[in-house]
Amino acid sequence: MRSSRLALWRTSVACGLALTVTLVRGESDSDLREAGPSLQDILGLSGSIRAADFSKDKSFSTKTGYAVASIWATAAPQEFWGIRTYFDGRAQEQDLARSPHVSWDIREGYAQMTRGQFDLRAGRQVIVWGRADKVNPTDAWSTRDFALLAPNDDDQRLGVATLQATWNMGAYRAITLWQPEWRYPGLPTPPLPPGMVLQNVAPKDPAQQWGIKFDHSGDGPDWSVSYSHSINRTPDLAVLSPTPPGSLLGLDYRTVGVVGADAAVPIGKFGLRAEVAYTRTQDGGTDPLAQKRNVFAVVGCERTFDGVLNINAQYLYRRTFDFVPPSLISNPNTRLLAEQVDLLSNQIAPDMYGASLRINYKAWNETLESEIAAAVWFKNGDSAISPKATYAFTDRLKGIVGGEIYHGPSQSFFGRLNRTSTAYAEFQVGF
Repeated sequence: MRSSRLALWRTSVACGLALTVTLVRGESDSDLREAGPSLQDILGLSGSIRAADFSKDKSFSTKTGYAVASIWATAAPQEFWGIRTYFDGRAQEQDLARSPHVSWDIREGYAQMTRGQFDLRAGRQVIVWGRADKVNPTDAWSTRDFALLAPNDDDQRLGVATLQATWNMGAYRAITLWQPEWRYPGLPTPPLPPGMVLQNVAPKDPAQQWGIKFDHSGDGPDWSVSYSHSINRTPDLAVLSPTPPGSLLGLDYRTVGVVGADAAVPIGKFGLRAEVAYTRTQDGGTDPLAQKRNVFAVVGCERTFDGVLNINAQYLYRRTFDFVPPSLISNPNTRLLAEQVDLLSNQIAPDMYGASLRINYKAWNETLESEIAAAVWFKNGDSAISPKATYAFTDRLKGIVGGEIYHGPSQSFFGRLNRTSTAYAEFQVGF
């Protein structure tokens, strides 16, 4: 009986529902059947109330101890006239003791319908492309709020208004999407030198974002090829006003073209995955504050042992074209800014080599799930390690403890986040 309840929990999570609970107020099962479905059943309401404590946030401040409270709710109403709808929202306060300010977001809110071989979905959606584990070079559509304090990094994803059409042809699918909305990602920003001010620069014409993907799944090896014409979620820098004694800087989000492919192939007890993308930027190698065109590839292997232990290892490689070391830039101010662009985009050398590892283990009839995920870039030895353990006390209550540990020189991709390393604990109550 215990395992079946947990299976229900995990199935609900996989469908985007945290937990579904029928509220019973003394009525018998026969009374409930006679009364018909409840409003909660009709609307498909579910969610969770969460309370957490993080030792640090992503503001690079010296403050410690961030009490977090949030409500996450989803609704999947019953189908009406062949149209299905789905809604996912949250309200969260990240520093209860010092700054009572509630932020809220409608992460997803869309309608979808099927007509013959065609699926059509319109509204705010979370779009994720790629088959590699966590590191997806082809994923030009995911927008994240990295400053959101949440144990599950998937909760940091932000939905964006998208019109998506899919043509299903057996094991093949042709997917096209148009994304007219732009949402700024939440980026951890280290303290700026005195006198410098940073602000977002609105991208030009977000309505020109579109993508196409041809996908094969379910009959032999899974694979896809894709092209994205989108706004880069990692910004360049622009000097908006160089007036002394300071400068007004802009996070400049520019259009890129991404050609990608991915594949997943089972070989015996192993699963092989590969993903590669070529990103064409607007810069031809002349702007020191702009990202350069690059190739990013991931190759990995995973295996599950006895149904409870999963190990996934991946090799990472990034090739940056037209790379110019910031040390060759004569202007000290331009050199400083160019270094920050290279760090943010992880383009600090013509060739970057790295690896990732994720180990997941389930125990005690799957009531306890422990995981450690890590990534490292070999050039500077910088790394990120994320241990996490989740325990289901009951079907409705679970606890999570873990952390995010960044290590390396300050002038490295992960090392620049040293001051944001954190430990956390969270309780979730489903409803």
